[in-house]
Amino acid sequence: AARSIPACASCHGASLTGMEPAIPGLLGLRPAYVSAQLGAWRYGTRTAKAPDCMQVVAGHLTEDDVKAVAAWLSSLPAPANASPASKGTYTLPFDCGSQPN
Repeated sequence: AARSIPACASCHGASLTGMEPAIPGLLGLRPAYVSAQLGAWRYGTRTAKAPDCMQVVAGHLTEDDVKAVAAWLSSLPAPANASPASKGTYTLPFDCGSQPN
């Protein structure tokens, strides 16, 4: 059954460097940090401006998914001069309080 989980790149950009003003890049992060953040979203101890899209996304992840995402993201090299995409560069898959469309 589909779990309606968008790819990280759907919101964080094709290069995973984020989008201005508030979607962060995902490169250069340690797996323990990524796991902790996704866990905090899953369990509601981390929140963002409504609608809280990351809480919705993380809520669809299993513990194994979180570990896999953390391992994958931490394996990717961070570009030396990474910068987020300009606001409005791409359209998000759903409404998100941190980045109004």
